[in-house]
Amino acid sequence: MPDRRDYAIKRIHDAFRQRGFRRDFSRRGLHYEGLLDETDLRVPAVVSVGDLDFIHPPVIRLTDPEAGSKGQVPHVLRSDGTFCYLDRKSVVLDRYRPAETIIQCLDRADEVLRDAVRGRLVDDLAEEFGAYWADGEVLVDLPSTFEGDAKIYVLRLDANPEHKTILVAREKSRFASLHRRNTGRDPDAGILCPVIVVPPVSFDPQLPWPPKDLAELNEWLRKMAPNALGSIEAAFARTKDLHMQWVCLSAPNGRFFVSAEIAKPYQTPEILKNRRASISRTLRLVPTAVVISGYVGIPVDECYVFSRNLVHMKNLAGRRILLIGCGTVGGFLAQHLAQSGAGAEGGKLMLADNDELKGANLGRHLLGAPYLGWNKAEACADFLRQQLPHLEIGSSSNSIMKQIDILGRYDLCIDATGEEAVSIALNDHAVRKRPGFPPMLHIWLEGNGAAAVGFMSHDPELACFKCLKVELAGEKRFRLLRDGVVVETGRNLACGDAHFIPFPVSRAASAAGLACDMVLDWANGDQRHCWRSVTLDHRRANEIKDGNPKRILHCPACGSAAA
Repeated sequence: MPDRRDYAIKRIHDAFRQRGFRRDFSRRGLHYEGLLDETDLRVPAVVSVGDLDFIHPPVIRLTDPEAGSKGQVPHVLRSDGTFCYLDRKSVVLDRYRPAETIIQCLDRADEVLRDAVRGRLVDDLAEEFGAYWADGEVLVDLPSTFEGDAKIYVLRLDANPEHKTILVAREKSRFASLHRRNTGRDPDAGILCPVIVVPPVSFDPQLPWPPKDLAELNEWLRKMAPNALGSIEAAFARTKDLHMQWVCLSAPNGRFFVSAEIAKPYQTPEILKNRRASISRTLRLVPTAVVISGYVGIPVDECYVFSRNLVHMKNLAGRRILLIGCGTVGGFLAQHLAQSGAGAEGGKLMLADNDELKGANLGRHLLGAPYLGWNKAEACADFLRQQLPHLEIGSSSNSIMKQIDILGRYDLCIDATGEEAVSIALNDHAVRKRPGFPPMLHIWLEGNGAAAVGFMSHDPELACFKCLKVELAGEKRFRLLRDGVVVETGRNLACGDAHFIPFPVSRAASAAGLACDMVLDWANGDQRHCWRSVTLDHRRANEIKDGNPKRILHCPACGSAAA
């Protein structure tokens, strides 16, 4: 069988020669020079094939991006002429047909180039404007519709003193809490940053790009965003003695920041202080005195963060949710709920557990060594506040049975204790407080993690938790475990593990995922099945259809005898 690499190179060479490209032997690797759209635009390009597996498409660089294109071609990085013609995440290239793959790539590049020159990709130019504009990034903790005065802060979001992050927000961003945690002090007062709503922006090929001084910036603004013209000068005039100023251009195709700094030769008391009232006129007279840098905004506001991945589903923002039990399943579930927006936009995520994180928990708990000896609820809350400072997360280290009345204050209560006695007691309280009591979701694992079960109890016509096993020593209503399967327990007194049920961490994460799905369905008004299960070990557990089990009349909790 011929060597695959040699075969691929030969076929690649043949394909380029067919398209009029010649190999550039002056550089190491597979590089070919030729013309894109050779019968019309004739744009010179170099194509480099660096990956014979074609996980990454060949790299195309336009050696003269303005040839036949009037200089305004989307998908071209102006720094080196790299031409973005194919999204490798949406197109799979065939590694077994290298010649056909090369032709496919060249044809696609020709098509994109022709569309660009004919004005069919104007929207692409706007969408990719950030690639032409940015010297860096700014985290944006502002609503998408915000317009007005914000502030630029330089924050430390982790313990490394070398890591500094630029963030724009109103005066009270929750990201400041991370800065305080890592530095022991509040952030600086911040720099004024007016946010101005402008039309979609792109670059003008007839102007110097990118703008490097105030004159070039104003010339570009005059064409692209005239309502923002003079905003830099006005911002300087509104501050006392700063030599730097920021403005945010909030366009439909993104948020773009202008950082303007008065050059060092002009940072004199005469300009910065004595002429502050007339600094706008001074800067206009000496426009090269101001150096311009561009930054792209990256949204981190709670609406964006917690809605981005849910498509048309509602997130958990604005809801008050109580999670009881922050052990193996509950820890992962707390994270899932937080990432789904629990505790955002006036809501609250409350965590309750009276146990401590021990060394034995490390192999399958969300948390690690830094939290050893912490109360599990307090530790989970602390961890999640670091990861998602947007959220209102509370914690309680008391036994839930000593504060049972707090359950009625929430929109949803979740029992992730995995302790049948606690679940029965919580269920009894919930049933007795109906109808003015929130839904109760119970989540647990069966048989060493062979299956995960979720059960939402709320409708008086349907089963309560006790209805699933009316007699404590009796049969369960749904027999998930196969005949003969015995639940294994662990016991190692020498290590302090008096009693535990072993199961892999993956099973806990699966149970948390099931519970989170049920919570999201509840938030979206979809409660088709209140009893659901996921079989995780088909050798030990049966598959049982999801459903809505009916109430048992002789149930001691909700049946006629209880009444």
